Amino acid sequence: MATGPDTPGRLPSVFTTPGTSSFTDFLTGAAPDMLPGGRNLPPGSAAELAPHATTIVAVAAHGGVVLAGDRRATMGNLIASRDIEKVYPADAYSLIGIAGTAGVGLEMIKLFQVELEHYEKIEGTSLTLDGKANRLATMVKGNLGAAMQGLVVVPLFAGFDLDAADPAT
Repeated sequence: MATGPDTPGRLPSVFTTPGTSSFTDFLTGAAPDMLPGGRNLPPGSAAELAPHATTIVAVAAHGGVVLAGDRRATMGNLIASRDIEKVYPADAYSLIGIAGTAGVGLEMIKLFQVELEHYEKIEGTSLTLDGKANRLATMVKGNLGAAMQGLVVVPLFAGFDLDAADPAT
C-alpha cells in the first residue's frame, strides 16, 4: 500500500499543501477548468452564442455610491431576459456589477465572492478595498483568453473604504 499524499481514500496533495490565501490560486492548481477563463474554447468567436448583460451604472455621491443595472440581457438584437440581476454584494462593504457575457460574468461574481470569503477565513481579516480591486483585476486578466473569443466581462466594483481617513469620500 502506498503511503504518498495522493493515495486512494486521502485528499490529493493540492488540498494539504500550504499556499496563498487566494482561492483562485488554489483552484488554478486543483481544477483549472473550473475557472471562468480556464476552459478550452473552440476556435472562432462565441460572442453571438451567449446572452450579454447590457447596462450598469455607478453614481458616486458624498457618503456613498449607487450601483444599478437595467435587468436586461441580449443575444445579438434579441432580448434574451428581462430579469437578470447584474449587481451583487461582494461582501459587507462592497458591490460588484457586470456587463458583458452574462454566464461568464455571473461565474466571475460568484468566484469573487468566494475569493473574499476564503481570504477572510484564512487570514482572519478582510481584504482592504485596494486589495479587493486588485483581486478582481487579476480575475479579469485571467479571463483574457475567453474575452479574445468574444466572451467579454466588464465588472464594475464599488466599496466602502474602512481604512480611509474619511470613509464617506
